[in-house]
Amino acid sequence: MPQHSPQTSPSIFILGIDMGTSGIRGVIVEKNPHTLNDKIWHSESVLLSTQHIEPTIQQPSHWITLLNTLLTKLSQAIDLTKISNLIIDATSSSVLLCSTQGNALTNALMYNNQQAVQEALQIQQSEGFDPETPAQGASSTLAKAIFLLNQHQQKNIPPPPIICHQIDFLNHYLCGSLNITDENNALKLGYNAQSQQWPNWIKQLLAPIPLPKVVAPGTHLGNITTQLATQYGFSPSLKVHAGTTDSIAGFLASGASQTGDTVISLGSTLAIKMITSKPIFNKKYGIYSHKLKNNWLVGGASNSGGAVLLNAYSLLEIKYLIKSLDPLSASDLNITDRYYPLNSIGERFPISDIHFKPKMPIKPKQPLVFHASSPTELTALKTHQDYFLNLIKGLVHIESLAYNKLFQETQQPINHLYSVGGGEKNKLWQQCRKAHFTNQTTPYLTPQTTLKKAHSLEAAYGVTKLI
Repeated sequence: MPQHSPQTSPSIFILGIDMGTSGIRGVIVEKNPHTLNDKIWHSESVLLSTQHIEPTIQQPSHWITLLNTLLTKLSQAIDLTKISNLIIDATSSSVLLCSTQGNALTNALMYNNQQAVQEALQIQQSEGFDPETPAQGASSTLAKAIFLLNQHQQKNIPPPPIICHQIDFLNHYLCGSLNITDENNALKLGYNAQSQQWPNWIKQLLAPIPLPKVVAPGTHLGNITTQLATQYGFSPSLKVHAGTTDSIAGFLASGASQTGDTVISLGSTLAIKMITSKPIFNKKYGIYSHKLKNNWLVGGASNSGGAVLLNAYSLLEIKYLIKSLDPLSASDLNITDRYYPLNSIGERFPISDIHFKPKMPIKPKQPLVFHASSPTELTALKTHQDYFLNLIKGLVHIESLAYNKLFQETQQPINHLYSVGGGEKNKLWQQCRKAHFTNQTTPYLTPQTTLKKAHSLEAAYGVTKLI
């Protein structure tokens, strides 16, 4: 029997679900029209079994198992009849082929799968190819879809299959919608967000495969299936809505909502997005745009990020070094252009150059010893502190370059600057950023620019903002 249920009020209750690569999370949000802030009423999460986690390929049936496990946990804790709307976000560029009944015909190639090298070349050589499209490269949805289609066609099984994003597969299970996707997920399959249509060169390239109907995130797709309503206690009138990608849901969770609001996410990579009034697509600098209601989400992702730190130190060592460097003087936090840390040659944004060489500080030769006491150990600790601090400064330098490049392309200064991702817990990174972005005058910063704490780090919460 449920432990508690939302009280009767003018509020509406929305279930937001975030499908990640290693698990799923559901958040029930109370949206009250009389208050500005939404309230997270309840949340649950389920991890994907380690035996089912593949780096670049997953079985879609495991997603359904995860989803059902999550809904079971929620139904045991909450009276789900109060939920009036449901919306999902999922990993971008994760794709499979489905039958015309919505059944999986292939495993899913995940967002980081890069085996479609020949297909990426085929895309670039196709007639009418748009060099500015985000639907290029071996990891693009388009390249992976062609890879799967080439394999499927060898089986000679009619009729033509349906290209299905991860989110589309889940939405079909929830409400029966089929061959419908959202604008954000469609972008890397070749959809033109500016003209809001499939370009002719994409239609010709994928013919006779039926391209999905594309709708705006938040669009009502259908009501929950009768089976799921009965099984979990949902109202039969529960509306299922088109969602978005996980990164955009994370952006929305921060609280960013106005033109000029910018979010940096420090995860394995540095990803930056800004709300603007016009779209920018510039392959030269690795910049592309997503449609976001009446605005655009412009940005890109660097190859630098948390992976650089984890390549140098364990998480335990990183925490120790951060603590050992506290406190720091203002002069210690000065950012220079000496360092551009990368784990390998090649960069995407704000510099787009496959031959770009990292600019790394000198790596210490002596091992790092926790709680150093001898002169030798103390000297080694100091070299590690300098090395680590310079890596952090390098990340902030890249962030600064990215904002400058976005300003050059959009002429939009930063309004509010939010940070999300694992870097939110890195006190040293935040100190360096605060010192750098509050003590300088640049075109992309104004006296009104403020550094703000993210309202939430939950993508499952962020996706509910689309309703």
